[in-house]
Amino acid sequence: MSQIRWMGYLLTAVLAVGLVVSDTWKPRTPPKFVGISTNQVPRHVAGYACPADYELDASVQQALASGDTISRLYRKGEDSIDFVLIGGTDREALHDPRSCLVGAGWQLVGDHTERIPNTDIAMRSCHGVGLPQSPSFDMLYLYVVDGKLVTEVTQIRAQMLLSAVIGKRNTPVYFLRFMHNLPDGVPDQLVEHQRLQRFAASMWNDMKSKLNYRSA
Repeated sequence: MSQIRWMGYLLTAVLAVGLVVSDTWKPRTPPKFVGISTNQVPRHVAGYACPADYELDASVQQALASGDTISRLYRKGEDSIDFVLIGGTDREALHDPRSCLVGAGWQLVGDHTERIPNTDIAMRSCHGVGLPQSPSFDMLYLYVVDGKLVTEVTQIRAQMLLSAVIGKRNTPVYFLRFMHNLPDGVPDQLVEHQRLQRFAASMWNDMKSKLNYRSA
């Protein structure tokens, strides 16, 4: 009986400490999230131009309903690069491109992280192959969470879960994705990948201050 009473006292003490901590430790609330407007994203990047935005598929828009999205196709002659920027504050605004692409029938190969020339960052890189009657594509993407670069979606979800536990709200999260069609020839693929890197580097260098990026 005394042991049960002792456990009751212990649980009461733990609860009291928790209440005191929750009442006295009030983390600073981050500023309210304000997304990137379409006018803040350059329309001319590394020799490519985009006169207007396009709308994502209705199913994608529904899945990302809590996020702000900007989607564009930049062109230079016959060449084009597809760019998407998603901003938000919660887990529903996060977008893991691997999940939706695999769900659509693509096979993702060569998934890795690589340094981007003329920047101080790395991006996630992979190829999408295997969908009949569709060209393969080269993809680069990254996330910026509360001003910090993250290349793993699992890291973002862990950070946002921690933010929810300790009471932070409106932590800004951005996802940037760059896609480019791949030719069949291996030598040409390397050239096209370097072209995609240059575009991504130019876009990143223009946008990083607007994303409140802070280098490590």
